[in-house]
Amino acid sequence: MWHTTCSKIFTAINLAGKAPQTFNGTLSELERLLKACNDNIRQTLKLANDMIRLADQGDADREDVGCGILYGVLRDSAYKLKQLAKKERTAHQEKGWWKKD
Repeated sequence: MWHTTCSKIFTAINLAGKAPQTFNGTLSELERLLKACNDNIRQTLKLANDMIRLADQGDADREDVGCGILYGVLRDSAYKLKQLAKKERTAHQEKGWWKKD
């Protein structure tokens, strides 16, 4: 799946949301960039799960409606974030950019 040489032009991830850029670096440089990006997605998934746990605990401990709204917004945000991160992880897997954990 990985090319043995990166002398060929490789379309790299562009994290700034701009048009795709080309990458002519070494394989190790590309792997480092992809690993960092994938690590960020993993951390985002962990963060979303932590947010869900906090929302559940906060909701169980709350004493007024305002806190209920706060934890509801936190939970909704966490699920949206988790959905986006899973979608991005799937996109990376389909492109061969995500090595199995």
